[in-house]
Amino acid sequence: MTQRIRGIPDEEATGSAKALFEASTRMLGRVANLQRILAHSPEVAKWLLPFIAAVRQPSAGAMSGVRLRNLAVLKTSTLNGCRY
Repeated sequence: MTQRIRGIPDEEATGSAKALFEASTRMLGRVANLQRILAHSPEVAKWLLPFIAAVRQPSAGAMSGVRLRNLAVLKTSTLNGCRY
């Protein structure tokens, strides 16, 4: 599957998008592809980043175990035909 919406690379991120990438790196340790796409609309991305962190990161309040979260990621990736 090819990416339909081009994600914003680090080099092109400015203003709100750059701040979002820095916050994502601090909270999650990286900038996810979804964040790169959402950076086209930084206001939406700013709202979504804390939600993603709360669902996925135990330090941010995630209640599910690592195994369950990883199984959910694998199942979703399989259903969507992701190759990575």
